Amino acid sequence: MQELAGLVQLVFDTAIKYKDEARYPNLKPDDLYDPETNLAIGSIYIRELKNEFGGMYEVIAASYNAGEDNALRWLARTKPRESGVFASEVGFAETKNYVFKVMNNYRVYRELYDEKLNRR
Repeated sequence: MQELAGLVQLVFDTAIKYKDEARYPNLKPDDLYDPETNLAIGSIYIRELKNEFGGMYEVIAASYNAGEDNALRWLARTKPRESGVFASEVGFAETKNYVFKVMNNYRVYRELYDEKLNRR
């Protein structure tokens, strides 16, 4: 397993996929410890997961934590129609807990802030 690095805990292989779009063509593993670099690449990665999985935030969180292949496999098996269904079928305990935490925090943020992050 590869080492996670930086604020958004990226593995280097993932960062390499998005380095050019983030304008870091000469990316080295230690560069991921620079917050600006890490956030730039991590933001693109999360955007790509959102594009791939649409508004299925549970699937996005699972994919971010356990990888896209695992998330796709769980998604094919569950075909979720409502919140919580997908997360309950996630095959890794660590990822399942991660998804529940992310979704709980997401709900809190949605109660506190609107789409433009203005306080409600």
